[in-house]
Amino acid sequence: MKVALINPPASRIIYGNEYKLKSIIPCLGLFYLQSYCKDIADIEIFEGEFYSDLEHFINAIKAFNPDIIGITSNTSTYPLCVQIAESVDAKVKAVGGPYSSFRVSESLETFDVVFIGDSEVSFRMLLERQPLETIPSIAFKEPTGAVVRTDNACLPPLDSIPFPDHSKIQLGLYQASPHRKLQEPFATMITTRGCGFKCSFCLSAKGGMNDGKYRERSVANVVQELELLTTEFGVKSVQFWDDTFTMRRDRTKELCSEIKKLGIEFVCNTRTDKIDSEIANWLADAGCRGVFFGVESGDQYILDLDMHKGAKNEQVKNAIEYCKETGMWSTASFIFGSINDTEESIQDTVNFAVELDADYVLFNIYTAHPGTYGYMEALRQSIIDEYKVDLERWLDEPVGIPTICKNLSRQQLHKLKAEAYVKYYTHRGADKYRDIIKTYQEEILRLSNALA
Repeated sequence: MKVALINPPASRIIYGNEYKLKSIIPCLGLFYLQSYCKDIADIEIFEGEFYSDLEHFINAIKAFNPDIIGITSNTSTYPLCVQIAESVDAKVKAVGGPYSSFRVSESLETFDVVFIGDSEVSFRMLLERQPLETIPSIAFKEPTGAVVRTDNACLPPLDSIPFPDHSKIQLGLYQASPHRKLQEPFATMITTRGCGFKCSFCLSAKGGMNDGKYRERSVANVVQELELLTTEFGVKSVQFWDDTFTMRRDRTKELCSEIKKLGIEFVCNTRTDKIDSEIANWLADAGCRGVFFGVESGDQYILDLDMHKGAKNEQVKNAIEYCKETGMWSTASFIFGSINDTEESIQDTVNFAVELDADYVLFNIYTAHPGTYGYMEALRQSIIDEYKVDLERWLDEPVGIPTICKNLSRQQLHKLKAEAYVKYYTHRGADKYRDIIKTYQEEILRLSNALA
C-alpha cells in the first residue's frame, strides 16, 4: 500500500513578501504519522515548500501513484488542499489538521475521511483497513449522505510515538528566521503538545485542537532524540516549537540539566508568566540563546477583553529583563486587529514594544481561525460570516480570511503593521536590522501604490 502524506506549499502564500524573514520548518505532524505507521505501508511525505510551483508538486505526487493520500490543512491553505485532492487519483482521500478538524462538513465535500485532532492512532487503523465506524476521531459520509462523526480517541502517550525520520528532514532545505537563527545544521523538535490556556486566537488553547490538552514527552525520551540528532546528523542547534516550553517548573529544570550535557544551542517559546529569574538562568546555562514570547498587545484592556491572554504586561517587562540579564535574546510577538483594537491601542502596542526593547519583534494581523474563541465571537457579533477561504478576495495577512477588527480596515492594519516594523527596528539600530527595515519600507511603498 502506497500512502502520500502531503503538506501544501504554505509559506510563500501566507508570508508573501515577508517569506525570507520567516522560519520554514518541517511539518512534524506528518513525519510523526509516517513514523507511527511505517511498518504497515510505503509512506512518502511531500513538502510543498520544495517545489517550484503547485503543478510540479502535484505531478510529483501523481508519479508516486498513491493508494491513499492524506493532506494536512491550515486555514489559508485549504483551497490548495482541495486542488491537490481533485488532481490526484487515489482510492482514499483523507484530510486532517486544524482547518478540517473544525470544518468537517465542508471538508467532506471533497474528502472521503476527515481526521479530527491528533491522528496517529486513527490513521494507523485506516491503513489497517478497519471499518470506518470503528475508527475514533474521524468523520465520513454514509452512502445516504449522512455525516458520521465517531467518538474521540484516547490520545496515546507521546513517548509511544517513534521519532520522526530525521534522515528525510536533515537535508539542509529548511529555513530559520532571524530570531531563531543558530549554528547549522539545526533541527526542529516538539517535546510537548497542546497548551490549555484560553488565548482567543490560538488553536492549541482550551477548545481548540484536542481541546488544548497539554501532554509531555519524558525528559529521557527527549534526550534520546537529541542524542540521535547530534551523533548521527551532526546537529549543532535545535528549535523547540512547544507552545510553552517551560510549562512545568520541575520538568524544565530537569530538561535543562540534561540538554546542558549535550553542548548544543537552542531556542524556545514560552509565556511571560512561565519564566522567572531562576528559570531564565536554567535555560541560559543549558545553551538557550533566545526565547520567543507571545505578548499580543501593549494595551492591557485589549489583552484582557480580546486576547484572553491571562497575563499582565508587567510580567512581559520582567520576562524581557530576565533574558537580558542572562544573555539570551528575546522576541516579542504582537497581534494587531482584534475585534476592539483601534489605531490608538495599536500605537500603544508599538510604544510598549519600543519600551520593552526586545532583540526582535513580530507584528501580526489577527487571524480568526475556525475553532478559536475569536472566530466564534466575531460570528456572534456578525462581524464575519462562516466564510470560505478565498485566496483571491482576501489578500495579504491573514491570507484568504477576513479581518475582524471593527474599527480598522484590512488596508489600515497592513499599513500600521509595516510602519510598526520600520519604527521598531530603526529604534533598535538601522545597520543591524537593515534587511528587515528594507523589507517593510518596500511594503509601505507597495501599500501606498495600491491605495493610490
